[in-house]
Amino acid sequence: MIEITPLYQDDLPSLAAIWSATLARHGFDCGLNEDEIIEHVLLHGGEPRAILAIDPKGWLVARADGVLVGFVHCTVGRWAEDDPETLRGIVRALVTTADASPAVVDLLLKAADRYFDGKQNLEGVFAFPLAAGYPRIAFGRGAMLGEDWALMEALGRRGFKLAQRWLFYERRFHGPIPEHMPQLPGVALFWQDEDEDHLGLVARHGMDEIAIIQFLQYPHPVSCAQPVAAGLYRLQVQPDYQRQGIGRWLLERGINHLVARGVQRLWVDIPHEDTRAQSRLLRMGFHESPLRGYSFVRMPR
Repeated sequence: MIEITPLYQDDLPSLAAIWSATLARHGFDCGLNEDEIIEHVLLHGGEPRAILAIDPKGWLVARADGVLVGFVHCTVGRWAEDDPETLRGIVRALVTTADASPAVVDLLLKAADRYFDGKQNLEGVFAFPLAAGYPRIAFGRGAMLGEDWALMEALGRRGFKLAQRWLFYERRFHGPIPEHMPQLPGVALFWQDEDEDHLGLVARHGMDEIAIIQFLQYPHPVSCAQPVAAGLYRLQVQPDYQRQGIGRWLLERGINHLVARGVQRLWVDIPHEDTRAQSRLLRMGFHESPLRGYSFVRMPR
């Protein structure tokens, strides 16, 4: 018999084991202990990409004959760029043991629906968006790390539709890389305010801000000794200044700054249909990761 209950303190060792096994199945060697589950999953508020509630009522587990076999993390909130009054329902994670029956996923999603039914004025329910990933887990990639067809089918039965498919590219660095100056003369770069995990760089031409790049550093859990990694969070060049090498220069300058901070691996996530970005990254020495990202949405009826 499968039972859905809230998450209890005594469940943390089993939950840490499920998370660690899930990550290992997708090629991540960094497991999680109980304290890291609390800090980096349960009590993480979505920053900097999202502003999410920390709500223990959305921490739900599945038990089969008393043994923990699955977990779903539900919450509400908004993306960082949303209007303050926006409220979205979000399934941040759903993980199970490798041998869990399909019924576990179905029952966890049904319990998630009951959670969201108790919320008012939601502008849709989103499952596994990258913006709601956990920065210290799997390089912030979110919780659906591969082509889990059983989970996809279960989402479809609950009325979800595929919202976005993401590709991931990575490059490893052992030292600074060459920088190529843009074709446009007179471009100046300015560092944004930064802290330990965030880095931003702005390009100006005269008084005009013409491009911006932002990175997130992804420190691993303390218990894991892996090369320090970072992710490209945002790269935007104003339309009138595109195709002049400005974006590439920003990326190269940012990479060299990250390398100076000890970063050895850079991840970039792009929509599957963005073939232009794919070819640009390949020319810059990035290679496609076997990981895939899928996000889903169910809009109000």
